[in-house]
Amino acid sequence: MHVPDLDISVVTFDSQRWLDAFFRSLLEQNYPLGRIGLLLRDNGSSDQTQEKLRAFVQEHGGRFRCVEFSCGTNIGFGRGHNANLAKESAPYFLVTNVDLEFEAGTLTTLLDIACADPEDFASWECRQKPYEHPKNYHPVSQETLWSSSACVLFRRSAIEQVGGYEPRLFMYGEDVELSYRLRDHGFRLRYVPKATVRHYSYEDPGKAKPLQFYESTLANVLLRCRYGSLREVLQGFIMFLGLFLVPARYPAQRRELANRLVRLVRLAPQFLLTRKKSREPFPFRMWDYLMVRDGAFHPYPAAQLENPPLISVVMRTMPGCGGRLSEAARSVMQQTYSPIELVVVEDGGETARDQVEQIRASGVLHAVRYVSLPKSGRCVAGNAGLAAATGDLLCFLDDDDLFYADHLEVLATSLMQEPQLGGVYGLAFEVRTNVISQDPWRYQDLVYSVIHRQAFNRTLVWHHNFMPIQTVLFRRELYDRLGGFDTGLENLEDWNLWVRYTLERDFMLVPKLTSLYRVPANPDKVRERQDVLDRYYAIAQAKHATLSVSMSPPQVLAAAEQLARELYVVAVPVRSLRSPVLGLPVLRWFYYPARRLKALWRAARQG
Repeated sequence: MHVPDLDISVVTFDSQRWLDAFFRSLLEQNYPLGRIGLLLRDNGSSDQTQEKLRAFVQEHGGRFRCVEFSCGTNIGFGRGHNANLAKESAPYFLVTNVDLEFEAGTLTTLLDIACADPEDFASWECRQKPYEHPKNYHPVSQETLWSSSACVLFRRSAIEQVGGYEPRLFMYGEDVELSYRLRDHGFRLRYVPKATVRHYSYEDPGKAKPLQFYESTLANVLLRCRYGSLREVLQGFIMFLGLFLVPARYPAQRRELANRLVRLVRLAPQFLLTRKKSREPFPFRMWDYLMVRDGAFHPYPAAQLENPPLISVVMRTMPGCGGRLSEAARSVMQQTYSPIELVVVEDGGETARDQVEQIRASGVLHAVRYVSLPKSGRCVAGNAGLAAATGDLLCFLDDDDLFYADHLEVLATSLMQEPQLGGVYGLAFEVRTNVISQDPWRYQDLVYSVIHRQAFNRTLVWHHNFMPIQTVLFRRELYDRLGGFDTGLENLEDWNLWVRYTLERDFMLVPKLTSLYRVPANPDKVRERQDVLDRYYAIAQAKHATLSVSMSPPQVLAAAEQLARELYVVAVPVRSLRSPVLGLPVLRWFYYPARRLKALWRAARQG
C-alpha cells in the first residue's frame, strides 16, 4: 500500500512538561518515521522547551525524513503553523498540539482514510480523549462543519489554496475560521473517531481558562463579521458589549475586555470586507458554533476493556427501506468498539439479503446474521432478532435511527464497570425529519432536541418511557429469563420491555449523547403518530398492571416529586401563551403528566 509523505507541524510555548510524552508517542507510531517531516517552531518559551526540542532533534532527528527547528517571538498559534507550512511540501500536513499523546495507530488510520477520500475533502480531525470534543457531526458520513486543530490532518493543496490560518487571530477561534474558509471554497471536512489522541487540555473538567474566554469571544464576533448574517453580526457586538455588564469571573476582566474591544473595532472592518462567497451554512450558537452533544466531560477510561464482550445489535427493517438500512448499518460498522455482531431482521420479504451479504463480506464486523420473515409485525421481528443474537450484551437499532461512533464503547464500558446493573442507557437527539423519498433514501433533518435526561427511577419508568429504544444496552440474561417483546403491542413495545427488565435489576443513565432517533416533521404525521401512541398507552398500562413490583415509600416519593417538577415546567408556557391555537398542544402535554401523577398516587395507595 502507498505510504505518502507527511509533514507534522508543532508550535510550542512554555511546553516543556508535555514534550517527553508527546515525542515518545510519536516515536511509537506504526507509521514509518522516514516518511515524516518534523517541523518545530517555538514561540519564545521562557522555560526549558527550546533545550528539550534541540535535545530531541540531536538524538532522534536522523530517524525522520527531515527536521526543521526554528525559534522566534510569540506570533500566535495560526501564524506559527503558517510559518511551518511554508517550509516543506509533503501532500499532507498534520497540525498538532504537544499537550497530547498519539495512540499507536493514529497516523496510519488518518492517512488511510485521507488517501481514500475524494479530492474535495480537506481535513481529517482526530477524536480526543479523555474528553471528546462535543460538537456534532453526521454519524454516517462523519462530516462536520468545523474541525478542532488540537490534532488535525490537512490536504496541503487545500490549505495552501485558502492561505492557511487567519494571521489576525492570535489564539482560539482560528481553527473554526479556517474550517469555515475551507468550506466556503467548496471543501469538505471529516471527523475520524477511530484515530484518537489523549489530549490533556483540561486537567480538571470544566477548568476555567481566562485567555480562552477573552480570545474566543473576540474571535466569535470577528467570524460573525465574515460568515454571519447581518443579524448575527449585530448580535455578536451586543453580546460582546454585554460582557462588561456581567459579574467578573477573572481578575481585571473589564480591562482585558476593553483591550479586546479596541482590537475588535480595528479588525472588524477587515473581516467585513472579506465576506463569505458561498451559501454554505456557517452556524453561530451564542458564543459557540456548531450544535453540541451532551456529555463534554464524560471521560473515556484510560485503558480499554480487557476481553470486551460481544455486543449484538438487532436491527429491524422492511422491504423498500434499503437506503435507511444502509445508513443504520454503516453507523454500526463505524463503531469504535469491537467485537460487534449485527443481526438484521427483514419483516415481510428478502430484499435486504444481498445488502447484508455485502456487509458480511466487508469483514468489518465480528459476525453478521440475516433473518427473513413473512410480514409479522415489529414485535415478532424483534424477538426473531433476539433469538438469533449470540452476544453477551444486546441492543436495538431500528433502520431509521443512528449510532454515533462511540455509542457502544461508552455504554459497554459503563455497564461492565457496574456488574450489579441490568443495563445502561445514554442520551439521544430526537430529530424532526422531513423525508423527501424512501428510495433513494433522501431526507432533511430540521430540528434536534434532547427530550429525555432522566436518571433511572424504577417507579417513573412504570408510568412513562424515558429510554428510547436505541439508547439502551442490556445484559443477555434479562432476555433469557424474561423473554422478548410482548407481541400484543405494536407500539410502545420497548417501554413494556424496559418495565419488565427493570423489575429486579436497576439500569443507569450514562450522561453522554451517543445516538439519534427520527420523528416526523410534518404536523399531520405528528398528530397521527401521537394518536396511535395514545391508544397504545392505555393498552401498555393495562399490561403493566398485571406485573408486580415492590415499591418502597422513598421511591414513590421521589417519583412524585419528579412528576411535580414536570408539571411546573409545562405549566409556565401554558400561562405565557395567548393564542388558543398555540396553547392546545401545550395543554395536551400538560394533561399527560397529570394523568401519570394520578396513576402513581393510586399505585402508592394500593401498595
